[in-house]
Amino acid sequence: MAKVIYKAGNYVVLTDANNVDRVFPIGKTVYEETAGNFLISEGQVEREQLMIPVSDAVNWVDNDGTNYTEATFRDFLRTNTGFSPASGGSGAEWGDITGTLSTQTDLQSELDDKQDTLVSATNIKTINGSSVLGSGDLAVGGGGGASGFHMQLLPGGSIYGGALTQSNVWTGGSNYANQTSANQIFFFPFIPSQDFTSSTMRFNVNAAGAGDEARFCIYSHDGFNAPQTKLYESANIDLGTTGYKTITETRNWTKGEVYWLAIHMKDGVARIAGSGSNKPDTLVIGLLNSNRIKTWVQMSQTFANGAPTTASPNTYRYDTFIVEFN
Repeated sequence: MAKVIYKAGNYVVLTDANNVDRVFPIGKTVYEETAGNFLISEGQVEREQLMIPVSDAVNWVDNDGTNYTEATFRDFLRTNTGFSPASGGSGAEWGDITGTLSTQTDLQSELDDKQDTLVSATNIKTINGSSVLGSGDLAVGGGGGASGFHMQLLPGGSIYGGALTQSNVWTGGSNYANQTSANQIFFFPFIPSQDFTSSTMRFNVNAAGAGDEARFCIYSHDGFNAPQTKLYESANIDLGTTGYKTITETRNWTKGEVYWLAIHMKDGVARIAGSGSNKPDTLVIGLLNSNRIKTWVQMSQTFANGAPTTASPNTYRYDTFIVEFN
């Protein structure tokens, strides 16, 4: 009958031309190519050994009757046994270091499928499903050299209430009634913890000021620790009564981006709910002795002239205001 080789359970079974079964346990069997032969051995002491001429491999079939080629026969042995490098003969012929791979066509095929070089802006590897070298650049922060400035906005945020988070600073406990000043802008940082879209923003007036007004603004980040360019400025907001003051403005917020929320005061009579200097819930933008700087202030910015296009804070304070997004 025809020569047969196949896998059965944890064994490689070979039936030779004399209809004799040779059984090799997979975990203990290795094969090597030497002197033009496939040499199959069980264990180091070679309790069982079988030599098959490489040229004879095309005469073997699997147990489904499919003929092997030399390449598929070799693939079967490589997959189902261990492998020892050839000890001599013509089983593996290689060119020199600058030559070709000679008869190792299966290895050459594998190499041909590989990308030659790492090319920026092409998908090469991913980490947790995200491409390391996808389209665009992989920005890596930090550094600046020995003479560079190194500062990080500490974790936290000035967002409370609504569907995103809850905080007893807004919904319970005691809110701090921040005193304001005329013709001043108060800037405080906000870093969203997720992408979201808000349709309204609001703050709470603890103490009203007859005739007093404010504008609510949003500024971009300067890349260090201060506001830069004005992104949004509301209409005048009446502070003549206490309670929530709502700004209707649909905005998309990007996770991890630094925004600066700002309140521009007219007379500075009204007081706005916020957290005092002893509250840990908001972002810290700097330290002065034992105090945490939480808000930049731009003085002498006449309310009637509007908020500046480019922020230029010139002092600071230790408390901050509370803004809710919905």
